[in-house]
Amino acid sequence: MLTTQAFSAEKTVPQLLSKAWLTVGLLCVVGCLNYLDRTMIATMRESVVKAIPMTNAQFGLLTSVFLWVYGFLSPVAGFLADRFNRSRVIIGSLLVWSLITLSTSYVKTYEQLLITRALMGISEACYIPAALALIVDYHKGSTRSLATGIHIAGITLGSSLGFLGGWIAEKHSWTTAF
Repeated sequence: MLTTQAFSAEKTVPQLLSKAWLTVGLLCVVGCLNYLDRTMIATMRESVVKAIPMTNAQFGLLTSVFLWVYGFLSPVAGFLADRFNRSRVIIGSLLVWSLITLSTSYVKTYEQLLITRALMGISEACYIPAALALIVDYHKGSTRSLATGIHIAGITLGSSLGFLGGWIAEKHSWTTAF
């Protein structure tokens, strides 16, 4: 979290802006990967169902369990981002997200895949509230909307790149994408 110390006379405006924009750039990349990860499972349906047989209803549950968990926990994640260091909440989320992504590449059963998607919802729910609050901490006034827009552009790019999961699944295996 940005403290009053960051605005002390020892810090110059260019330093603050540099750190502020570096933060937005990093969050833009993380947001892109975050949303890429959540959308690509739908694009690799054929490959996933071939490796782990499931019904259409089960695949529907597989793609929606992430959203249920994510939606339910987003207010809790916002509470955490308001109470704890936002950067640490983001880093913790990224660590858990990375471990779950890696774990996803090793699943062998529908139940295991369902659990990893639910856990992914937990880890990713912690990201957005903390990231947006961190952007607001660093960007006051005239740069806030631009900074938020850049972050949203990264998120949108990630969503639009979800097709890469399907392409990787066709060329190799669905687990390769994770």
